[in-house]
Amino acid sequence: MKNTAPTRGKRAQRFRVLLADEHRCVAEGLAGLLAKRMESVRLVHDGEALMQAVLGDEVDLVITDIAMPPFSALQALRRLRRQGSAIPVVVLSTHAEPLIVREAMRAGANGYVLKQSPSEELFTAIAEVTSGNQFISPNLMASLLQAPEAVHRLTRRQRDVIECMARGRRTSEIALELGISVRTVESHRQALLELLGVHSGVALIREAERLGLIPLAPYEAVAGEQVGEILPGAEPKTPPVPTIPPRRTQP
Repeated sequence: MKNTAPTRGKRAQRFRVLLADEHRCVAEGLAGLLAKRMESVRLVHDGEALMQAVLGDEVDLVITDIAMPPFSALQALRRLRRQGSAIPVVVLSTHAEPLIVREAMRAGANGYVLKQSPSEELFTAIAEVTSGNQFISPNLMASLLQAPEAVHRLTRRQRDVIECMARGRRTSEIALELGISVRTVESHRQALLELLGVHSGVALIREAERLGLIPLAPYEAVAGEQVGEILPGAEPKTPPVPTIPPRRTQP
């Protein structure tokens, strides 16, 4: 994976860009910036329109925020990869949490850029992902390297707990269904609250659905699907998820 700027002296390629963001003012401003260097920029504001444009072979590159109605960009991306789409995708988000970055890359994103980054960083990401590389904002990569492994992704048990919560199960029911103690369920719930920065079970479920970390019925009602996993025989045609080495500890 590279984080370097594209080679100077070469004429930049111009692509048909699909820009997906539910915030129209933000999207229109960014579209104006992209239009100066790209062949064309098409705006969409929801996950369904994103999928239709990509599957219709109307664009060369996708730049997308995460949270959109009626389902998140990560949910749309998982579906596209299952259907064999290899279109380069750059996630452009305000979320710097290692968990969210990891989930985006696991879903099949080729790049991840923070909205707080300089505009040139986005163009660097475009150059990299359209050349078959992956890109993560340098400042973000530094924080990923320093973060404990526990915050890089949801564990399978954490997913089980939050999915049970989303189905309206109570703590005692979750414990019985998963074969664990009530105290263990409460421990997982507290860890999830801290990971997503919310303070209630309702807010936890809403945030997890908004970010595409758990299925959002009926749009993710695909038999056998688990969020963040690939169905057998349907591996996405994208580079592997970048390996983030474990945090170094002082001797």
